[in-house]
Amino acid sequence: MFNANSTLFQNIGLLKVAETATRAHGDKVVIRVSDTRDLYLLSGSDSVNYWRGNQPQFQTDLGDIASNAKITRLLLGQELTETRWAEVWNVTVARLTSVTRQFDRWLDRALAQASAALVEDLPTDGRAVDLRDICRDWSIRAVCPAVFGTSLDTDEIAQGISDVEAFYFVMSTRDSAETADHSRLPEYLAARGFLDRIMTVALHNSQPEDETLIAQINAVIPGDVPLADRLNLLRPTVGRMITEKLNIGGLSLLWTLSHLARDPALVADIQDELRGKDIYALADDDTPITFSTVREGLRLYPELPFIYRIASQDMTVGSLQVPARATVVFAPWLVQRDSKYWADPSSFDGRRFLGLDPGRDCYFPFGVGPHTRSRGRFILHQITIALRAICAQTRFALSPDCPRGNLHPLLRSALIPRGPVAVCFHPATDG
Repeated sequence: MFNANSTLFQNIGLLKVAETATRAHGDKVVIRVSDTRDLYLLSGSDSVNYWRGNQPQFQTDLGDIASNAKITRLLLGQELTETRWAEVWNVTVARLTSVTRQFDRWLDRALAQASAALVEDLPTDGRAVDLRDICRDWSIRAVCPAVFGTSLDTDEIAQGISDVEAFYFVMSTRDSAETADHSRLPEYLAARGFLDRIMTVALHNSQPEDETLIAQINAVIPGDVPLADRLNLLRPTVGRMITEKLNIGGLSLLWTLSHLARDPALVADIQDELRGKDIYALADDDTPITFSTVREGLRLYPELPFIYRIASQDMTVGSLQVPARATVVFAPWLVQRDSKYWADPSSFDGRRFLGLDPGRDCYFPFGVGPHTRSRGRFILHQITIALRAICAQTRFALSPDCPRGNLHPLLRSALIPRGPVAVCFHPATDG
């Protein structure tokens, strides 16, 4: 048992608590976080292997702890289930299925345009820019035009996404009594209001023939359906698509760029492998150094640093007895930085994955399961394209004025930097 039920450990956060607990007790440890709650931290690759083989034993319904899936259901609402909506719902599902391949093409187009715009908008005269801003805008432009069209303001979407993150944070950190009536929470009202507002604007500006997800689904909803019901029909599908495709804040790209900004030799190697190639037409592994660099970024900064589950029954994992209904935590943050599985694990090595297959049990930045594999491929491709675009046309370095402490990650709903990440860009051919 590692006792983290103190003001000190509450202040330093789960990243340091988990690291300290495993150093003291090994990779399977019970962490006491309050008088009434223990976390069963399972951080070894053998624990991940056990999880893969026994997934029904680890439930995503976290009881009095609001899981991400539950929070998403509360935010998006349930599909209209009355009998009168059955036919409408069936035709919207059929339309979504029929445009799946086209939607992938629209996403590819949005990604290419967003990556080109990112580079075009960069100041290349040495002025410092904050990676948080440019990566955030890129992540929005790489997905939202394929869903909503191009009429929405990027800054407004960014603020709305911040409101959505605030709702998730409140629901996952406050006592269940405080969140029992979630519909009264100001964070819920802001997040739901944002979703309905952007859908309303997109509907107003779209035509049935538009190559956007919302236009295509809306086209099969009868014209006499009122706006409120139309939003209720669209929100679950559109909202889940955004949840699945959006790399919040472009943080995976940000962390990779923050290391490349300190490794000009690696940037030069990436530029060499891109020279003379169509960066948007290549498969990800056609540029192996770039792709390896992207995977290394996700090793050090996994999209899901910790993954929470509830034990559905009593079980034994290694030497640790886990009772039914216990909160179990798997830890990509720890496994992917563990010297048992990785050489020099704390160093960023963009060439690490050249010819290396680390195994699924010690590299799982998006979690475990078929859905996470699909999302993982999508995000890896997004970051690879953006990184190619940036490295092909620029060279860059951290601003001398960037505090190095800002580069230490802080765990919120994702791993974020502690402050601005100032980087200076120049044309790749300059000097």
